[in-house]
Amino acid sequence: MSEYQAMSRFDVKTLKLGSAMHMRNRHPIFLLFRYFYLLLVPIGALLLYLGERTFGFLCILVGPLLFMRKTFWQYRLIHSSKSSPQAGQELHWTFSEKKIHQESKGHEKSLKWSEFEDRYLSPKGILLYLQKDQYFILPKSAFSSQSDFEAVSRMCETKITAL
Repeated sequence: MSEYQAMSRFDVKTLKLGSAMHMRNRHPIFLLFRYFYLLLVPIGALLLYLGERTFGFLCILVGPLLFMRKTFWQYRLIHSSKSSPQAGQELHWTFSEKKIHQESKGHEKSLKWSEFEDRYLSPKGILLYLQKDQYFILPKSAFSSQSDFEAVSRMCETKITAL
């Protein structure tokens, strides 16, 4: 029976990667519309030029704010994570056929594969969902080799049935 090891950090870089992967997985339409919001700026300028002042200013102001929503969400996520006792710590992972074991300073947890409701596999990392919006992020860099990353990805794909 093979076991695979990984070591990730609970830091800003990892949280940003996890947030971006989560958005791509759970909210792909939002990412598509995100760039549409930038079109509101030239539309607003055109409306101002044509004499529609109120709606023109509204488009110019609202477009960039809607585009920046992802940044605001990431800021909120990072700001709230700073108070976590896990902040800045290394998380050691062990993946086996029966369970996933997570360990860090002052924390140890074993999870059965059946406890996960979903997974998202990407060339950049793995998201393991405990609930709809609660996930663990394992960046590709957390693994010692490409083959370990691929083996754990295959294991996640077979052990966790996506909803």
